[in-house]
Amino acid sequence: MVIKRFQRKINYTPKKVKKKNKLKFYFRLFVFLFVLFNFMQPIFFKRLIFPRIYGTDYLYQDISEKEYFEDVNSGGFILERNGKKYQLVPKVKYSVTGRVGIMEHYDTWFGKFFRGYFQGDYINLAPRDALIVTGNMAKNDVFKNFNFKHEERGGYVLCKGVKYRTHFYSAYKNEEEALKSEENYKKCQPFLKIDEYNNYHLIPVNDVINKALSMLRHGDVVSLYGFLVDVPEMNLSTGTRKGQKHNNLITNGMNPGKCFILYTDKVVINNIVYE
Repeated sequence: MVIKRFQRKINYTPKKVKKKNKLKFYFRLFVFLFVLFNFMQPIFFKRLIFPRIYGTDYLYQDISEKEYFEDVNSGGFILERNGKKYQLVPKVKYSVTGRVGIMEHYDTWFGKFFRGYFQGDYINLAPRDALIVTGNMAKNDVFKNFNFKHEERGGYVLCKGVKYRTHFYSAYKNEEEALKSEENYKKCQPFLKIDEYNNYHLIPVNDVINKALSMLRHGDVVSLYGFLVDVPEMNLSTGTRKGQKHNNLITNGMNPGKCFILYTDKVVINNIVYE
């Protein structure tokens, strides 16, 4: 009897400790559910559900396919989006097939909170940006050499394993790090081709297109179809040819370097068509 009582005392957990453990459990559960439903859940469930509901056909995608350009003459049209009206002027009928380097989804609560204050109207019009690589850069064995970043609606391709000295705090720690960074850059640099990547501000023609674009993530092969458009009231001019020279080249703002502003009327993801 004495031994059993002693064992009970050893195994006994005070009520305060039990309560504290429960609080820890519920806190961790809350954090997990918050991350799941705000960051992971949307893409995961959309990829399970949207193709069955909104996908209408199957189409073979060839990543080596070249971009299609066809100049158009149009006086423009008015697009109404969430109660706001925008004048869009089509410049080029366009399509591209490539691999997604980076996606920015501005219509999330996070995107609206941090960016909506100074470009809310443009987020309403073009809620997503995509940096897409094509040709040789999009091949798996080449694509893995790159990192991608997005700032102020501008896309950038970086060499993986390279420390870019953009400010004082990014200085190399030692000579060994500097040499390694330089070595990685020399391996990657020959694959960087200015005509094989571009940044797109995507204007969905309807809700189905918007839902399809909301599924895109790094590494996806995607085909985009539509028109490259100007937005006169915002003083935004689309790029119309890669590598072209612009007399009024924009170097900051919402479409630096003449990003392509694509009024998107058809999307193909994983050989499923949305339109």
